[in-house]
Amino acid sequence: MIPSRVLTLTGLVASIGSLPIGPTAAQPYELTATWMEAAPIIDGHLDDAAWSTVPIMTDFVQVWPDEGSPPTEHSEVQIGYNQNFLFFAFRFFDGEPRLIRAKNLERGGRNDRDDHAYISLDTYLDRRNAYLFEMNALGTQDDATITDEGLTLDSFSWNAVFRSETVIDDKGWTMEVSIPFRQLRFPKADSLDFGLMLSRMINRKNERVIWPPIGLEFGGQFGVLSAVSQYGVLKGLTNIRRGRNIEIKPYVITGLQQAGNLNPALPLENTFERDLGVDFKYGITSNLTLDLTVNTDFAQVEADNVQLNLTRFNLFFPEKREFFLERSGLFEHGILRATQTFFSRRIGLSEQILAGSRLTGQIGRISVGLMNIQTGENFSKIIDNETRNNAVARIRTTLFPRATAGAIFTSLTGPELSNQAYGVDAQYRFWSASEIDLWYTRVDDRDPELSDAAGRASLTLENERYGLALDFTSVGANYHPALGFVRRRDMRSYSAEGQFTPVVSWDFLPQVRRIMVATEVEYIESQAGERQSEEFELNAGVAFNRRDNIQIGYSNQFERLERPFNIRNDAAIAAGDYRFGQWELEGQTDSSRRLFMEAGIGTGQFFNGSRFDITGSVGFRQSRFLQLEGTVDYSRIDLPITGGRFDATTLSLSILAAASRKLFATALVQYDNFSRDLQANLRVDWIHTPGSDLFFVFNTAYNFPEPEHRFDPHTSVLLTSRIAVAKLTYLILL
Repeated sequence: MIPSRVLTLTGLVASIGSLPIGPTAAQPYELTATWMEAAPIIDGHLDDAAWSTVPIMTDFVQVWPDEGSPPTEHSEVQIGYNQNFLFFAFRFFDGEPRLIRAKNLERGGRNDRDDHAYISLDTYLDRRNAYLFEMNALGTQDDATITDEGLTLDSFSWNAVFRSETVIDDKGWTMEVSIPFRQLRFPKADSLDFGLMLSRMINRKNERVIWPPIGLEFGGQFGVLSAVSQYGVLKGLTNIRRGRNIEIKPYVITGLQQAGNLNPALPLENTFERDLGVDFKYGITSNLTLDLTVNTDFAQVEADNVQLNLTRFNLFFPEKREFFLERSGLFEHGILRATQTFFSRRIGLSEQILAGSRLTGQIGRISVGLMNIQTGENFSKIIDNETRNNAVARIRTTLFPRATAGAIFTSLTGPELSNQAYGVDAQYRFWSASEIDLWYTRVDDRDPELSDAAGRASLTLENERYGLALDFTSVGANYHPALGFVRRRDMRSYSAEGQFTPVVSWDFLPQVRRIMVATEVEYIESQAGERQSEEFELNAGVAFNRRDNIQIGYSNQFERLERPFNIRNDAAIAAGDYRFGQWELEGQTDSSRRLFMEAGIGTGQFFNGSRFDITGSVGFRQSRFLQLEGTVDYSRIDLPITGGRFDATTLSLSILAAASRKLFATALVQYDNFSRDLQANLRVDWIHTPGSDLFFVFNTAYNFPEPEHRFDPHTSVLLTSRIAVAKLTYLILL
């Protein structure tokens, strides 16, 4: 039963002032770093004399599957430092070392499928932001920035330059890590304390251990990683040398592009290009970093996954460009992937980024982010005033522990174009993972038809067993932030959702570890109060001990179309009211296994017709040198309209091949039956020195004939584009 205080909003507000709002005043979880006269050799072997005088910490506890219990495998850590580096030495014992999962060699790849460890550092000790370092049992790295105790997949886009080496032996595995202080930002002081979290994942057991103990109520076994307010403290850091904090990263690029069209009588057009540019990073102070880019190029960026749109709303394609991803969490405002005040993908996809600057950091309790980017055809257009200026300013400040407030400003100006957005937001986290979230944005455009406002107020009450969320969102009919993303306009949405996710231990079914029951109700009306949409969802599922899971769900949906909706070019759904229900069953196996899979099936009504969906994927981790994953999404639509019977199919195959942690290649092959395009993207990355890469990128696309002409001897498969690019970057540290 949900406690009465959860259900009573008045009681909640009245009690907030008496709740603990952060770590207790007496923080019992502390470690002291040891000064090291001689730096250890970072090779994964712990027999270096430098470690002989450094104390060993062993106080890890389980957070999953048996919260608070001793780990099933022993873990040890030592922490040292000198003027330039922070050092960690780990000994992870394992009774069955041959079963240690260690196959990912791709930097920034799927370390979560291997045995791995995390180091998280709250360098300002502000209890809300942190740097996260991830290493698997092969030493393969990934890293992230935690913003306001939030951690998403996009957070793992930060690329730090640090060292990690491992050794797998007959006792388990060992790891040494060296983190340069120049990669971190922290206050200027003679003696510093950092917030600290350490975690180990024993993958085959689905067991996570952690220091300090952080409960599942802080977001589950993944959420505890970002619960910065609950971190321990690393003490004793003195006389740290920050360096000049200057990084220069020039690039040179050359490539050939062949572009065709759907007329086989016309030859391909060949274009040979070569260019150069530079990125510059300067630590203005210990707290502020300036990034400059000139003639920015993103040729090495991986391809987007193909999506077919069977709705009347915009699709979202995530940002993948490094310049925009670093510290991207600081610029977040609004509802991610739905109503974002700032969406960096609006910048530079249709025209070149000529030059840009970004200033990020912290001034006292205030986090600051400023971005200014000029886009256009070429530099000569700047003189002619024929380019666009894209500007963003963001600030966030701590009001009191676990409470923040902020503001954002975006501006897009150019020839006959002027669009500005002004936003404010506030967030308060309390109890464990509960929070109140508020934001509001106003857009002013030269065209009054593009000027309006949007906002949201939400309350989330959550712990390890129960969850309740209430949400109100309003988006004006003319809300068009030029640098934002809006999925749906002219709406007021009211929603409530609840969930019950207890951890269970059943003698009659020992394989089950957790059950889940969740429901959601949403009502959407126009700004004039006219009903637009309704949806009711009910889901139930079970999670097994080894991360396998299965769930079933039912949804009942109402949609009012005020105008016809083209689901395909040759098929239009008439305006009117529609109600339909759908069932869905899906399950997946543990993706860290050698062979893993995921499958789902759905069926039900769809706009006075029917819809049948099948999704599936199969992955094969052959070794650390080769991994394959294939995916299929199929929908069979049958509507009582002209052109209403059709299939929607996407197929993809991803391949990861690696020779070492410094040389790996990814390939993505995709096909969809709407465009009938077969696309292939091959990307080879050689990390020739830390932070520096040589990329080879090859993209090609073919178009297949219409189904009715597939066997016509006068039609053929057409090559529509082919691109080959080589790009060299080199990081210079001063």
